[in-house]
Amino acid sequence: MFATTPLRRVTRADEAYQALKQMIIRADLAPGAEFTELQAAEFVGYSRTPVREALARLRHRRLIVLLPGRRYAVAPISMGDVRDLFVVRRLVESETTRLAAGRVDVDQLRHLDAICIKAYDPSDPESVRDFLQANTEFHMTVAHASGNTRLADLLAPLLSEMERLLYLGLRASNRTNDIVHEHRRLITALETGNTTVAANEALTQLHDAEAMVIQAFVAGAFDNKPQVLALE
Repeated sequence: MFATTPLRRVTRADEAYQALKQMIIRADLAPGAEFTELQAAEFVGYSRTPVREALARLRHRRLIVLLPGRRYAVAPISMGDVRDLFVVRRLVESETTRLAAGRVDVDQLRHLDAICIKAYDPSDPESVRDFLQANTEFHMTVAHASGNTRLADLLAPLLSEMERLLYLGLRASNRTNDIVHEHRRLITALETGNTTVAANEALTQLHDAEAMVIQAFVAGAFDNKPQVLALE
């Protein structure tokens, strides 16, 4: 008998982190918005101790920055940030996909098939959020199928940091059918074991995703709106 690893208990800091992260991703806290630790605690309804830990994690994920006077600001997004993130993701994900081709097992293929049918409605924030969660699960499943845990560990924080870019991009356009077809093409390449086709398909999908995000950026979805949030 093998010993099972006990599930990690979800803490208040975890819950505070997820709540604040979703506020940032949805731009409820817009790029450049300033706030204090006390305000963050008020936003999520927790005491300052778990919120302090959550803020440290958000800084580590580059979603917020520390300002003088112990204030915080949502990290701004520049066109350079968009391009740099996609450059790094192409380097990592083209390799995880190449390695996964021919290695992905039946259970993983079934899981990918089930995930890739997920759709979203650009006018429904919750729909976009759920779609993004499924999209992250899809790409991490491929990364784990590569057999290289270090590459998968590199991809996870990239996907987390890019989530608000993709959220704003998806809110600005409806690419549901395109993304479903893209994912199905990638699944086929993984199943047949064609490493070149799989890697190229991953690069093509990232090119299309970058174009979507840049279009939203140019349209003003990423405009920094510095503001000091005041509690009543």
